[in-house]
Amino acid sequence: MKRMRWAAAGGWNAELGTRNAERRGMQRRSVLGCIVGLGFMLLAAGNAWANNLVVTNVVASARDTNTAFVAFDLSWENAWRDTNVNHDAAWVFFKVRRQGETAWTNHVVLEGTGTNPPGYSGGTGTAIEMIVPTDKVGLFIRRSQQGAGNVAVTGVKAVWNIASSGMASASMVEMTACALEMVYVAEGSFEAGDGQGGRSQYTKTLINTGDPTVAPSGSPLAGGYPSGGEAYPAAAAITTNWPNGYKAFYCMKYEITQGQYADFLNTLTSGQAATRTIQGEADYTAYRGTIGGTWPNHTVSAPDRACGFLSWADGAAFADWAGLRPMTELEFEKACRGPTPAVAGEYAWGNATAPTAITSENNDGQGTSTANPSSANCCYNNQLQGPCRAGIFATDTSTREQAGASYWGIMELSGNLWERTVTIASADDFGAFNGGRFTGLHGDGKLNGNGDASVTAWPATDASGAVIRGGNWGRDSSYARVSDRTFPGGETAPRYGVTGWRGVRSAP
Repeated sequence: MKRMRWAAAGGWNAELGTRNAERRGMQRRSVLGCIVGLGFMLLAAGNAWANNLVVTNVVASARDTNTAFVAFDLSWENAWRDTNVNHDAAWVFFKVRRQGETAWTNHVVLEGTGTNPPGYSGGTGTAIEMIVPTDKVGLFIRRSQQGAGNVAVTGVKAVWNIASSGMASASMVEMTACALEMVYVAEGSFEAGDGQGGRSQYTKTLINTGDPTVAPSGSPLAGGYPSGGEAYPAAAAITTNWPNGYKAFYCMKYEITQGQYADFLNTLTSGQAATRTIQGEADYTAYRGTIGGTWPNHTVSAPDRACGFLSWADGAAFADWAGLRPMTELEFEKACRGPTPAVAGEYAWGNATAPTAITSENNDGQGTSTANPSSANCCYNNQLQGPCRAGIFATDTSTREQAGASYWGIMELSGNLWERTVTIASADDFGAFNGGRFTGLHGDGKLNGNGDASVTAWPATDASGAVIRGGNWGRDSSYARVSDRTFPGGETAPRYGVTGWRGVRSAP
């Protein structure tokens, strides 16, 4: 498969390709093991969906009395690394359950931190790096050298801290591995707001420090809020680690897909799944929702299609479960335009050229579906009556604009489904403001008994302190502009057919 690049100011490159934008991006393989003292007896392997990011052959084996090796194979297509900055990665995490249990309520805590910690091995095949963050709830895997193309590696080995995962060394357990495609957004200055004004957008402002309590240089970060305007909050109203986009982070390459969300539901307890189940919403199937079945056997007929009807609480729960966190709205603008100067009225692909709307999908519902017309680069204006397949506009010959891709190679930040983000605004017209108190903590892989995220200082289930960005399939293209903030408050808490989600994680 060819890899299409486009050069951006500053020399950044990003990857495109037909297959890189296909399929769900999360895969599960389970293996039943008997942990007896220092030994594991592997009894069976689970089934899985085929897609371009796949984790297979998960095998646990003894290391010492407190830890175990977890070996697995990993592959994905059209991976890239340009210098040490621009690259994609797989975020890999694991769940375990005791034999006889239905829900995967235990999240694997790894051993060691940093790049290639002791006991870890990159296996055989494509040269990779393994990066374990300090909370140890998963690991990033990326190319260790510059290059582009498919990643395929066997015998990758991580280290599991058994006791920290709530397991005893004599437990009978099953393990499942999950992975999400991520894109690195590098540290550095960027502009928030595009200078066009109106629609509650921020005044064009250079964000050139990682300390959000320092007011940005130049014009104040302020917008025409319906209540009469919002100013950059006072330092006391913002946490010192509020993610303002300056520091590096990883962003999900695609919006949560219906296949991913169905898999998520199937790992929960029955009570948690009842809270998070979306297919009973009015117009669910009319707006291209395809999740069916019942817990713990939810099925999906279009697993690669972006998942609408996600409330703030639904997406926050997914992020917590996956060890990710919500994206802030300043990070959203950085994820779209990168370090390039803002363009008035621009879309995620870097210019203000009106997008071409997709009107239908060829081979609709399949992982190989293509856009009709082939020139389409955005899903908007109610042409599909629902979201399209994740990454559908990218081909092996498309430019960044034709693919609807961001500066970094992140897909569908303009159109398809509204992105739910955390605001730094000094007030929230639709609830008690708490966006500036967001701490940037990541999920720990565990939800509360009701199925809600349980991370300190995230916006609560009422979405107070959250804002939707990026437009959607039902609105006209103006809502898909990078800096549009037409709906900047917590009234967007409920499930709507036009709302999706994607998580991020601060770079280790």
